[in-house]
Amino acid sequence: MSGSDDLTPIERQGYDALPRERAPRAELESRVVAALQRRGLLAIPLAAAAGGRRHLAPWLVGAVAAALAVFAGGFAAGQYFGLRSGAAAALSGVQASGSAAQVAAHVERAGTMYVAALVALNQLSDSADAPTRAKARQAALTALGAAAEEVAHLAPNDPLAAAVLRGLNERSQSQGPAPSSRSVVWF
Repeated sequence: MSGSDDLTPIERQGYDALPRERAPRAELESRVVAALQRRGLLAIPLAAAAGGRRHLAPWLVGAVAAALAVFAGGFAAGQYFGLRSGAAAALSGVQASGSAAQVAAHVERAGTMYVAALVALNQLSDSADAPTRAKARQAALTALGAAAEEVAHLAPNDPLAAAVLRGLNERSQSQGPAPSSRSVVWF
């Protein structure tokens, strides 16, 4: 027999009477999937592998939220304590609750150190390249301007602080607009 044309009329009638499609029972699919999973031919879903627990997603969300909270808390604490220790190091023992004599002594030490640093800068300027000397000069003038502003706040009628600020303002206006890049000067 090579095809449907070789069938006798009775065979043809029997062939035509056969059902064309047969729907499998509902549990057949789940049995086949389970058998394939047991043999390792089909991946086991995460929920089924956990024994049917449905609490995995909320637990995972809670764990991620807790991890983020711990990270953010640690970051904030590090910033806070780092800022406090940096400010304490910059003030070198000067406290806002300290006496005026202690603060004045600290100002005197800082001024002496500033002048000593400028003297050292002048001695090294021969060996430094031009951009480094310009940057150091700008840092010194910035510190001088900040100090003059604080003196002007401390003694508003002091003509020396006003003259220093006026001279620095005239100098910055004569040089034109400041470059767009910002620099941080640490004292």
